[in-house]
Amino acid sequence: MSVAALITAGGRGTRIKELGIEKPMATVLGEPMIDRILEQLLAVDEISVVYVSVSDNVPKTREHLKSLGVKVLETSGTEYCQDLILAAEDITEQHIFICPADLPLLSAKLVGEVVRDYLSRQESSLTVGIPLEKALEFGVDVTFYENVDGQPVIPCGVSVVNKASMLTREYLPGGYIIVGTPDVLVNVNTVKDLRQAETVLRERLTSSL
Repeated sequence: MSVAALITAGGRGTRIKELGIEKPMATVLGEPMIDRILEQLLAVDEISVVYVSVSDNVPKTREHLKSLGVKVLETSGTEYCQDLILAAEDITEQHIFICPADLPLLSAKLVGEVVRDYLSRQESSLTVGIPLEKALEFGVDVTFYENVDGQPVIPCGVSVVNKASMLTREYLPGGYIIVGTPDVLVNVNTVKDLRQAETVLRERLTSSL
């Protein structure tokens, strides 16, 4: 089956303005976050193409992506769900793996596992959730959670959807895959989050030596 990846990068990123740079371009160990995510998604066999949605909120990110030859989709940058629909309308693939541009620890290994799980279930959507206990342990700012099979879980912004079903703008039935690894636990919204991501990446690099 044809699966595309969509990185959403058009938001305002207001909580990380202190860096003086657009959030997708914030560097983690010297490399822009958006580049790290692109590298991981391009390494996933199940994903045929990677798109990035941008807006006028991120002109430097747009310019950077175009210089890399990345497929860029224009959105308004004002309302997340509407922008998702707008981006999906320009994607030709049947299924879309969606992730935000502020997950610099996302790995190709996890993405592959999530996509394969989605394809095997044959449902309209699959959402990646974080156990509430694990999120609190990592210091995640919890604003919402729901019970999944009796377990409190936080949606992390990563999902796989059937494009045709999403474009109906109706509720998408589907399941959850629960993930408690740093891949989706460190969502960069502040400088503190950025430093935490760098710490985890250093640990990964050290352990791989």
